[in-house]
Order: sequence, then structure tokens, then C-alpha cells
Amino acid sequence: MDLLGLCGTDLGFFDGSSNYLRDGLKRYPFVLGHEWVGIVVETGPGVGSEMLGRRVSGHNFRVCGRCVHCRAGRIRSCPNRSEIGVLGPQPGAGAQLITAPADTLTHLPDALSDVAGALLEPTAAAVHAVDRLAVTASDRVAVLGAGTLGLAAAQTVRAWGADVVVLDPNPSARKLAAELGLRGQSAPVAADEEAYDAVIEASGNEAAVRSAVCLVAAGGRIAQLGTPHHTVDGFDAATLVIRDVTLHGVLSGIGYWGRLVDLVESGAVNLDALVDRVFPLDEVDAAFVHLADGNRNRPKVLVRIAPALAASDPA
Repeated sequence: MDLLGLCGTDLGFFDGSSNYLRDGLKRYPFVLGHEWVGIVVETGPGVGSEMLGRRVSGHNFRVCGRCVHCRAGRIRSCPNRSEIGVLGPQPGAGAQLITAPADTLTHLPDALSDVAGALLEPTAAAVHAVDRLAVTASDRVAVLGAGTLGLAAAQTVRAWGADVVVLDPNPSARKLAAELGLRGQSAPVAADEEAYDAVIEASGNEAAVRSAVCLVAAGGRIAQLGTPHHTVDGFDAATLVIRDVTLHGVLSGIGYWGRLVDLVESGAVNLDALVDRVFPLDEVDAAFVHLADGNRNRPKVLVRIAPALAASDPA
């Protein structure tokens, strides 16, 4: 493995606060890590030798292939699935070597940095959200949260020709959005009520989840991309009904990696700009401290597993 991305799920495992631990879905010890990029060094039976030496990343769902959902192609919903580094017994990607089914891998073109490759796993879900909302160039779209998911989603919306605004109370997050050429504001204003054809809630923040219902227009669509850690009190379901709003829950970006690679390769989506710092493996404790620091200028923290990265990667 060359490079590992860290997210809030990993931080919960590191500091012991994870709901996976609390609910008995995961137990120590285990190898964490589910956002990664590496090079194929060996192939198994039935996999062509042309894979050797390729730079790849990959999704982390390991499914049964037999249930109703798997047979229908809905592998995200497999009740027997495991997710490396997160759910189930399989070790995560925070190691020098991992094994992965060939059909879970995505080849990275030369135009993509290692950093961008490591960010494909979380940000592909943003492309899924935009696709589920069927965003068109005539839409007004609000994205709530200027973190990794929100900024990837907003850039995707822009690439599809729609007008987009990013809402986030954090000045550093709004500054990064502006650097990416996105329009931002700190909070909704009165004129924003019912103003948006589509809303992407990308933070999981309870107040933002409630705001999404306020912002969406009659007949509009909401994608719940962020994951709240608790039940959201005061969620106005009645307004969803009265306005005839469609609400989508968005899980994972499986099936959207190819589209995301194309967007990054074309320059429409900049993932490298989302990385605050890359730590060497022997400073992994410091990496988690930095991840927990809410004063970061950029959302992503990564750990270098291999001795070196591409020259374009931030350090």
C-alpha cells in the first residue's frame, strides 16, 4: 500500500468513540483503513498479468453474491457484506500489503496523483448523490457542508452545468470553497427558503439536516449524503409531504468510480486541494491528532505507507 486516507470513522476507532465498537460490530485488535491507493504486485488465478504494476484504488465492500440484493446488482444493500477496515473480520488497508478482488479495483490514469487516488473512495459517493438527484443545468443546488463530501459534490454539480452554492459556518471551509471557484455562504438566509431545486446534505450535522427541508422547493429533491450520528430531533417530515419532495439516502459510491476518475482527469473536480497534510507512517499518532483538530484549513489527512509519494502530493 502506498497511501492511506483517514476519516472520521477511523478517528472513532483510534480514540474508542466509534459506534461500531459501541454496538459490538467491530472489536480490537484489527487493521483499520478503507481509503487507499497502491500498486498491484501479484495476481491470483484468473487475473491477467496486465494488472501487474498498475496503480489502483478500490471499493471496500465484500459481498455474498447470493442474496436477493446481490443478485439484483444492489451490492451496497447486501445484508451479509463486510467492509475492509470498518465492518466484519477482514483487515483494512493500513498495511504494506492487502488482497482485493480484481472486480473491486479501479485503475488510476497517470493524470491522477496518488492523493486523488486515495480520495476516490469517499468522494465517489458525492457523484452518486448528484446522479440520484438527476441534476441538470437548469437546477439551483445547495450543498450543506464544505468538507470532503460537500466540496466533491459541489464541484460535480458545477461540472454538470448547474448553479450551486455551498453553505458552511466555518470560514476556512468557505475559503477553500472559494479557492475551488465555488460560491459559499455561512448560513441560510430568509430568501433561501424553498429556493433550491436540489439540496445535498453532506455534513451529517443535525441542524443542516433540518435546514435541507427548509431550503428545498416544492417538487424538489434532497440527497442525504452525510450520516448523522444520532436521531435528528425536529426533522420536519410534514413539510416533505406538503412540498412533494423526494428524499434520497445515499450510501457509498460503488458504480460511480469511473465517472469520478473522468471528472478528476478532466480537471472539473480537484481532489488534491482537499488534502491538508500527508504524514509518514511513524507519525500516525500525530496524524490522528491533526485529524481531530477542527482548525484544519483543508478536510483530509493522509498517511504515507510506502517510502515515497508522487512529487505533486502535499507534505
